[in-house]
Amino acid sequence: MKKTRQFSDSCSSVMFVMFVMSCFLVLFSYTDSLSHVNNALRIQNTFFSEAENDEFEVVRYTWKCESNKCVRYHTNTQEVSLNTCNMMCSQPSLWPKPEKVIVTYKNSTVIDKTRISFNFSTQWQVYNMLINTTDLFKRNLELLKPGNQTTPRATLHIIISIQDTTTDKLKLGTNEKYHLVVENNDNLEAVIVAETYFGARHALETLSQLIWYDDVIDELRILHNVDIIDSPKFPHRGVMIDTARNYFPLDLIKKVVDGMAMSKLNVLHLHVTDAVSFPIVLPRVKQLAAFGAYGRDMIYSPEDIKNLVQYSLTRGIKVLLEVDAPGHVNAGWNFAGESLNKKYVICGESDILNGHLNPDNDEALLVLEDIYNDLLELSGYNEMFHMGSDEVNLTCWKGTQAVKTKKAENSMKQFWASYTNQMLERLKIANDGRYPDHIIMWSSPLTESSELDTLDVKVTIQHWLGNPSSILRRGHKVIYSTVGQWYLDCGFGMWKPSMTSGVCDPYTPWQKFYKHRPWVINGYRELALGGEVCLWTEEVEVDSLETRIWPRSAAFAERVWSDPDTMNDYDVYSRLVSFVDRLRSRGIKSSAMWPRWCSQNPGKC
Repeated sequence: MKKTRQFSDSCSSVMFVMFVMSCFLVLFSYTDSLSHVNNALRIQNTFFSEAENDEFEVVRYTWKCESNKCVRYHTNTQEVSLNTCNMMCSQPSLWPKPEKVIVTYKNSTVIDKTRISFNFSTQWQVYNMLINTTDLFKRNLELLKPGNQTTPRATLHIIISIQDTTTDKLKLGTNEKYHLVVENNDNLEAVIVAETYFGARHALETLSQLIWYDDVIDELRILHNVDIIDSPKFPHRGVMIDTARNYFPLDLIKKVVDGMAMSKLNVLHLHVTDAVSFPIVLPRVKQLAAFGAYGRDMIYSPEDIKNLVQYSLTRGIKVLLEVDAPGHVNAGWNFAGESLNKKYVICGESDILNGHLNPDNDEALLVLEDIYNDLLELSGYNEMFHMGSDEVNLTCWKGTQAVKTKKAENSMKQFWASYTNQMLERLKIANDGRYPDHIIMWSSPLTESSELDTLDVKVTIQHWLGNPSSILRRGHKVIYSTVGQWYLDCGFGMWKPSMTSGVCDPYTPWQKFYKHRPWVINGYRELALGGEVCLWTEEVEVDSLETRIWPRSAAFAERVWSDPDTMNDYDVYSRLVSFVDRLRSRGIKSSAMWPRWCSQNPGKC
């Protein structure tokens, strides 16, 4: 028992000693930690104190051309800007890619944006257009490098020679080819030779892309010793905007035109009305807009349309106005109220999207004739005319007296073709007794059937859905707008409660716009006039219009201008991202292509 007590006392003493030692260790550890914390705080305070006294600087970079790619390096001495490297390293960053580019000796010169001279002699028909275009060229240089020119630099002399000085309208057969040579021998000189104004305009756009802002020296540079021959692969290169589902101010549409001009796109197709609104004021039937516009500040006046047509033409673009019929009608068409025994529009009472022209009321066709007259006059263009004819619901017409009279209940496509011929006759009357050369209709069950052959004129089909083989076999010209490939609105989900999915999901990235070649897939290349990207605007408003269009429409633009056989990733990505930067320099919004790091490190993403 005594031994046990002694052992217990001994253990207690040891435990006490260990406890005291642990306390000392914790205390020393805590003191040491405080010392480290204090030291860290002193270092941090010193850093911020120095930062307050000295201007903060980010590490400087330069870019070197290695194996035809720009590689980024840290530098403390001489810098080369990324823009300069991209322009000088491999082929020039031009978009869309020209047909032929020869650079005999890569060299650049710093130019004075206030010392740009133009020399051209031409007829009155295109003289004013050239004056406007050359002024626009100088304005774009100002946007590239705002502010005063502090140091005099080289003068750029631009000589323009146009062979056909009477062509002031853009048609399908208009020659858009150009030849551009930039040299710096005794003088810095750019020589442009083109058959028409439109080719010369394209050449000036290309020339503007040979000029870039060098942020290292805060100056504009131009690449010279360059010889470019260029022309488009297809004559119809368009962007379609639906201005009915949502309204877009004229100035915003003009910004889209500016981006189209940069991309060498040449058709602005406005799907200007639809079932939900009628925003265009037509002189012969103003009531349609009075009853059909969303509001008094959401209309396009005749002066607006004429202004847009001229604005676009100067930039090498024609405006194609579409008032869809016989379906996709409703808002505005009820202007007659109860004064008529028969309505202009039927089937749209419970569902506004289901409105159709009433085949029992011949006066609806008279209104359509007035519409056609006004559209032809406002656009000043009658080579092409878009009738719409999209998504006709034959069930709507089935119970009408017109169908019963023709005993067409079991052959509704035949009735549809017959009614289309009545619409065509009204168009012919509006166009001074002759059909426009190219009457366009959207692809539909009618255009894919044998009833297409019963139309009074061979129409051009804007193909968006289905298989075009029967259309092509019948020899019809085609404008491609393939859904899922060239639709800008896909991928944003449901827009009304009754929907279970988006109309054309998923989202289509710019790479698909670039790679799609429907004339290769379907054959009959000789029947392809070109294509249009389409933006239906159920889920697009003012703030999102531009970013839905760019950069995907630019990718499409190279497809229909150059139609390259292959896609070199490094070349296409680097040129397109440079083009997006140019869009932004001119105040045009674009969606991001990738993280900025990828732009700063070409070829590494």
